Amino acid sequence: MKRSFTSLLIILCSLLSHTVSANLLLEPVTPNTVPAFPVETQAQTCRLDLSDELFGGVNEACGRNLDRSRCCPVLAAWLFAAHARSALQLPAPAPTPASSDPDEPMRPDDSQKCVNTLQSALLTKHIKIPQPSPNCDAILCFCGIRLHQISSLSCPAAFNVSSGFRNATPTAAVKNLEKECRNSSYSGCTRCLGALQKLKVKGGSKKTTTERASKMMSKDCQLMGLTWLLARNKTAYIPTVSAVLRAIMYSPHPPHLNKCSPDQENMPLAVDSLQFQRSLAASSRFSVFLVLPLILCIFLFL
Repeated sequence: MKRSFTSLLIILCSLLSHTVSANLLLEPVTPNTVPAFPVETQAQTCRLDLSDELFGGVNEACGRNLDRSRCCPVLAAWLFAAHARSALQLPAPAPTPASSDPDEPMRPDDSQKCVNTLQSALLTKHIKIPQPSPNCDAILCFCGIRLHQISSLSCPAAFNVSSGFRNATPTAAVKNLEKECRNSSYSGCTRCLGALQKLKVKGGSKKTTTERASKMMSKDCQLMGLTWLLARNKTAYIPTVSAVLRAIMYSPHPPHLNKCSPDQENMPLAVDSLQFQRSLAASSRFSVFLVLPLILCIFLFL
């Protein structure tokens, strides 16, 4: 009897040790940020703050299939969040190239650097975003995501870019987003969308000479406002920003009628799958410690 009891304890302890070890492996061990890729020279790189939250959110939204209304808003929100610190920095004054056109958005090759950086980082995490076709990538072509530096935009209603400051200074209209964009529900998304209207470029800007260019600049200024919000607290604002981006960039409504999706249609957008893994690990460990005493008690009374 004693020998069998000892044998059972050894077996149970072995199982317990194996289970705990397996669950511990679920806990992320990578740091919160990883360096940008590649790292040869500054001209060849795009600085992104890539976190475990980003990898989990992008994998959850885009890893299975490429749905524009589900994947693209989340992908855009996390990419804006990763690029936020760099986007809001003001570079040292430099001569403007004679060939530059203020009506043009950020040049595609600049965005391409960031796309290359993100894709390289995703591959290191074994995350692959499906490609719509051989000639169309998911980020630039399918989702139409473009990244900007605040210094390349003219957003007087949103930011003060006076020389002497390292980062762009937000106006009261941008700071108001912290209050208006806390809730990702339909009503919260609608409030945030309304607050973004105050960031639009007014007529008469020197850098926007056409109506089309003015609309493009207004949209870019709104996106930069959301970028600032993500720089403040990406974890808190990612759900709302994803919902708002869905309304601004991927809505079936005309651009002048941007509307947030009703709650019943607004699927969970920015999900941190790592939190789900941690909860599963904690639940599994708890169940083991709960069942083990019951097994011992049953054996003692046999």
